[in-house]
Amino acid sequence: MGRLTLKELRETLRDRRTILTLVLMPVLVYPLLGITFQKFFITQFAVQEPTEYHVGFESMEQAVEFRNAFSQGNQLLGREIRPGQPLPLKPGEPPDPSLNFIYPQPGDEFHLADAVAEGRLDLGVRIVAPSSSARQQFEFLVRSGSVLGRDARQFVTSRLQAVNDAFVDDYLQSQTPPVRQPFEWQQTSLGDSVASDFSLATLVPLVLILMTVTGAVYPAIDLTAGERERGTLEALIAAPISRRHVLFAKYIAVVAVALLTAMMNLSAMIATAYGTGLEQTLFGSAGLSLTLIVQIFGLLAVFAAFFSAVILAITSIARSFKEAQAYLIPVMLLSLAPGVLALMPGLELTAWLALTPLVNIVVLTRDLLDGHFPLGLASLVLGSSVIYAALALSLAARIFGTDSVLYGSSGTLSDLWQRPDHGRSTPTVIHGMIALGVLFPLFILLGGVPARLTDWSLTQRLLASSGITVLLFTAWPLALAWQTRLDIREGFGLTVAQPRAYLAALLLGVSLWPFAYELEIWTISPERLQALYELFRGFEVELRKIPIAWKLIALAFVPAVCEELFFRGYLFRVLRTTQGRWPTILITATLFGLFHVLVRDALLFERFLPTALMGLVLGWVADRTSSTTPGMLLHVLHNSLVLLLPDWLDQQDPLMSNHAQSHLPSWMIAVATIIAGLGWSAIPSLMPQPENSRERLEAE
Repeated sequence: MGRLTLKELRETLRDRRTILTLVLMPVLVYPLLGITFQKFFITQFAVQEPTEYHVGFESMEQAVEFRNAFSQGNQLLGREIRPGQPLPLKPGEPPDPSLNFIYPQPGDEFHLADAVAEGRLDLGVRIVAPSSSARQQFEFLVRSGSVLGRDARQFVTSRLQAVNDAFVDDYLQSQTPPVRQPFEWQQTSLGDSVASDFSLATLVPLVLILMTVTGAVYPAIDLTAGERERGTLEALIAAPISRRHVLFAKYIAVVAVALLTAMMNLSAMIATAYGTGLEQTLFGSAGLSLTLIVQIFGLLAVFAAFFSAVILAITSIARSFKEAQAYLIPVMLLSLAPGVLALMPGLELTAWLALTPLVNIVVLTRDLLDGHFPLGLASLVLGSSVIYAALALSLAARIFGTDSVLYGSSGTLSDLWQRPDHGRSTPTVIHGMIALGVLFPLFILLGGVPARLTDWSLTQRLLASSGITVLLFTAWPLALAWQTRLDIREGFGLTVAQPRAYLAALLLGVSLWPFAYELEIWTISPERLQALYELFRGFEVELRKIPIAWKLIALAFVPAVCEELFFRGYLFRVLRTTQGRWPTILITATLFGLFHVLVRDALLFERFLPTALMGLVLGWVADRTSSTTPGMLLHVLHNSLVLLLPDWLDQQDPLMSNHAQSHLPSWMIAVATIIAGLGWSAIPSLMPQPENSRERLEAE
């Protein structure tokens, strides 16, 4: 295995395309990025010239009167400029605009309104009442659509308003006894200054991860799909060494190249930062220490180990170089999402994020650059990433070197869209990946559209949401099934199960919602629960006005049936042809939970765990009954009871309906446990589904 590892490293490192990615890209890209950011900061933080507003008057006397009133307001606001003293500015605060007074000279023809309308003046000022009266009135002339005119009017009126406020305060203080205004307030600014609200340090994890991904992709493709295409993979499989050791040697080579890429990129980034003077901007006020460099490189090593295992699992099923590239493009695009997520202000590393692949590494790297190192969460990030890498590598070992990969037809992408002459009973892995790859982006793009249709009633928006659910989770896989001549009944599991299966689904459907409710109570903090209540309060008020039948159809029946058709029907049978029982159940449950994290315009990570656990139950029922229909019944009942829960809680305890963290009565948990146990015990006596397609064929 050591010799094989050295052989893979030699072949990879002497390839010119690898050297280009490994050495030349960091050497060329980072200096260009450094110069670009340097120019950006010079432009942003250079001394700004004050804006000049052209203000016109009908006479010099009116200009003098207005100047006196304006200067009085400037003094009250502390903005008066004294001769020889610069105007004091706060950090990052632009200087005050200057006013250029324009008025007619004796004998000139000057029409104030025409000058403003033609754009020669930003603002026109007329004195309606003379200064000898008790109240001085100004009329402002602004050209419609003029941004400068609007800003000039706001600027001068703020000074006049300061004079009015001071007059009112003096009058109230002169009364006997003095009268005070009913309200007063003050503002305390906390944290850093405005200039430090945005930090380029948030971009560093995104750039480093993108470059590490780029370094690992090409070797992984070349050492798996490339070897198969060249016809050299068979010789390795025939060597006196196990397939797992062959794959592990390739894995070490891919990780080594990824680490070398990460090291080169990190070194080039550090050198560029010091050369351009951006070290504090990129790495915080404390700069970059040796300890921080070691910590960042350690996180990149963990990320490289995880991502290398993932892409090896994907490229191991590819039959050609181009096919592997087609598979990895969505993966590379998906890997950018965590880096973009780290740019979100106020995002903190929590236990949920620490368990989320890719996101945990990015957010932890960002926290390291900001000077924070939560030891407990960091350990959780490292441990979970190692576990995910081991699972991905184990999956790759199950696929790598199998007869279907070695000797299957390579074909082309156009072959996927040619309708076969004969039908089939189960969907292929390739078509399953296409179904999921198209469904995920469309779900993100279309899922939030009904919420933005504010002119529609809530009933219409719910119907639109139901239509999108039917289109994505039912119509799209059915179209693929028609294209591939897939038997709908077998390919989606629409077979009639034994009667006891429906009884078990009925019992589980009416008894699982208390456990989901209690799980949310234990995992969501009171502050987060209140924030979620504020987010969906308006939606719940509108929802209670809709007839219960419409709510059950749009929010319980349609989502349950359509989601079961896709997750436990089409996708379940895609995975079941190559995976065992529990890997299939775990994968579909995880995907089921991830899809439910996206709710309207928010990311509700709290929904993942209860939804994924429900996906495990539904997957287990689908596997034991060899049918999707019992899971549909279970899912519909569960959704219906969860939907009716707020109304029931409102009748039992108003505090519970207001989203207080109140637990359900103990008797209710006990009854639900008994009913769920009865439903659970009814399932194992049913005929289990064969482990894979070969066992199913033998059983038939």
